[in-house]
Amino acid sequence: MSLSTVKLTLQQKLDFLPAIASIALAGFYALLTGLWRTEREAKTLFLHFGYAIFRQATARLTPSQMQYILPSSDKIYERYAKKNHIQAQSVELGYGALGHWVGDRNATNVLVWYHGKHRLSKQRSESIAHYAGGGFGLPANMGYFKFYAHVIRDLQRAGKSIAVFGLTYTLAPHATYPTQLKQAVSAVRYILSQPNRDPATVFLGGDSAGGNLVGGVLSHAAHPHPEIEPLDLTANFGGAAMIAPWTLLDTEFPEQEIYHGGDIITQAVAQPWASGYLGNATRDNYTDLSNAPIDWYENFPVNQVLLTGGEHEILLPIIRDLAEKFKKGFQNVELFVGRRECHVAPIYNLELGDSTETEQGKKVKSWLTELAL
Repeated sequence: MSLSTVKLTLQQKLDFLPAIASIALAGFYALLTGLWRTEREAKTLFLHFGYAIFRQATARLTPSQMQYILPSSDKIYERYAKKNHIQAQSVELGYGALGHWVGDRNATNVLVWYHGKHRLSKQRSESIAHYAGGGFGLPANMGYFKFYAHVIRDLQRAGKSIAVFGLTYTLAPHATYPTQLKQAVSAVRYILSQPNRDPATVFLGGDSAGGNLVGGVLSHAAHPHPEIEPLDLTANFGGAAMIAPWTLLDTEFPEQEIYHGGDIITQAVAQPWASGYLGNATRDNYTDLSNAPIDWYENFPVNQVLLTGGEHEILLPIIRDLAEKFKKGFQNVELFVGRRECHVAPIYNLELGDSTETEQGKKVKSWLTELAL
């Protein structure tokens, strides 16, 4: 999304001045207080500063304002391809979705990744100018494509061939549930339609809202959604990795100790982000995997599932609860928690410019290396 596609009112444009001032103040305060960080805050002063900026930006700016200044996922992919001197390969998947290849599309293994943000529909951008959502409403950033490249590189070093197929899907609330799940399924269906593609070489991955979609796709594969064509699988998926999955769309987080200096999101985002995705739909086992009965997980057609979370993120209790419940219905589930890491640290640290290996990122890559053919 760009300046030309998102329309703001004069009031929204004028609001940038106090908003920027408040973000700058938050950053300045973080620099001062970050000199005396505790174990409950970011590992480095640089990350402490970056997290504070992100928290204040998402709390202070509406998604329409952020859309106004941020490029679309598709533009980010084009920039990534140009910068790395590779040919951009995008695929129209139907239902308004696009898939982007990173790496050799003929690789032995394919990781289908659902990022935590959505693609803006240009035709309807004006109609969502006053949208106040977020989690399903912002574009992917460059950190995602850096993460994909690192996955490909590290698996190649281990002798494994893998490509990443990243999905960009329609921004809520122009399209609401189950459209995004339908688009996520279409990405898998496209990969499975490739000649000689064994489902065992297909891995699902996603972060935050994208982790929600991983759970939704697995749910659909085992229990076909009434509004989506069933998936015809000849074998199990190789695996499914869910980084900081947002699988409980409650508008308030459970009572817990919040590490304000260690995460990039706050409780304030829950209500607008969830309502933006759901629209008028009713929550169900596809939107809220955490609320599904134990027997819902039993027939998931996947060899292994990895759940990760950051020690400092406010979703960690939800992630832990999901893992405990998941394991009761599906034995091959592993939970990994990255020490002093925030929400989606493997991607957002890269976006901030910190290329230090995160514990969660390292775990995801070692897990993929073990399972990939």
